[in-house]
Amino acid sequence: MLRYWNSDLDLEVASWFPFGVDYKPVSINTMHSFQLENIASLCLETGSEFFFMSSMFSGCVGSLMRDNFYKDENKGSFSLGFMMLLGYSPQMEKILGQKISERQDVRAGVAFCSLWNKTLFLENMKVIVLVSESLFFSEDEFLADFESILEGEVADDKGQSKHSSVSYFAEKFGYKRFYMAYETDDLLQIRISKLLYEMEFPETRMMVGPSPEMVFPPFLGVTVSL
Repeated sequence: MLRYWNSDLDLEVASWFPFGVDYKPVSINTMHSFQLENIASLCLETGSEFFFMSSMFSGCVGSLMRDNFYKDENKGSFSLGFMMLLGYSPQMEKILGQKISERQDVRAGVAFCSLWNKTLFLENMKVIVLVSESLFFSEDEFLADFESILEGEVADDKGQSKHSSVSYFAEKFGYKRFYMAYETDDLLQIRISKLLYEMEFPETRMMVGPSPEMVFPPFLGVTVSL
């Protein structure tokens, strides 16, 4: 199980973002790279969705930030740090908990993300956030490893890909997004976590340990223009 970040996220999306029914949840990422398109497809196979990635070399890209694919003013600027936003699913949480925890340069945790169209609140959704504390993190090696891990998860016993038709039908007939913030949660675990978060006595903390939340790196979102 992944730990929760101690901070939730707010993201502003374009006014024309097709939040309700999206006809290009996968292929839109081809405008950045075929690798990112494949990762988006593999995420759907695991019950998740590739929403957003911010990095030094790629800028801010992804299904949520598709308006950035068309902006000329993004050229000549770059973002420091690395962050990837994925839709929550138990399978994706298990994959990242087992595989990404082996890396020392990236951490993964669960949070809630609110989507906004300027001052209009659109949705609050449960997400998995991957971050690096290095300002100059290069995503090339990480994306290759992440793609390989996902490929292995959707392969059969003979190592052959066993992709379902999720991404195909999502592209052809539209991908409808609908979120219930706690649909994947165990109510008992939520209650236990709440009690752990609310502990105030030093003696109690000595017995059960610190809060299960992780401190979110403070520098994310820094953009430098040339």
